[in-house]
Amino acid sequence: MLTSICALAVAGATLGAAAAELGEIAPRSYIGQPLAVDIELVALTPEEMAGLQVRLADGNVYRGANVTMNPALASVRLQVERRGARSVLHVTTTRAVDADYVHLYVELGVPGKQDVRLATVWLQKDPNPPAPRHPTRPARLSSCLPVPAACWTARHYGYPAPRIPWR
Repeated sequence: MLTSICALAVAGATLGAAAAELGEIAPRSYIGQPLAVDIELVALTPEEMAGLQVRLADGNVYRGANVTMNPALASVRLQVERRGARSVLHVTTTRAVDADYVHLYVELGVPGKQDVRLATVWLQKDPNPPAPRHPTRPARLSSCLPVPAACWTARHYGYPAPRIPWR
């Protein structure tokens, strides 16, 4: 009897030990652009996948790890997608990331279990950066002032220009 209870306890522990894990990380953006990355979700049963809840981990997790949260993560959006037989976590931000990497702590929740996983997303410089914009210079002010008709007419006929007092 004791053996069967121990066997049941071990079986229950191994069933509960299976948790979502993060797999391959595929960045889809570059430094200076809003973040776009796909992270493969592995070790999920179909039941866990159906009830999976994903969110960015709390700021306390970052502080506890002594890691500064990238400001772009304030606008993060996390979405679980099915791509064929694979499950992918699609992560996007509306704010640009101006760093070589982003530490992304993700809280994965399946029925009865919450786990925090770390994904470090390494970004590269854009191989085809946009052309720099050249600011246009304003026209010179002196060329924009109209010449009084009396001055132009007098000079045209060889007379001295009349004196016009400046106000």
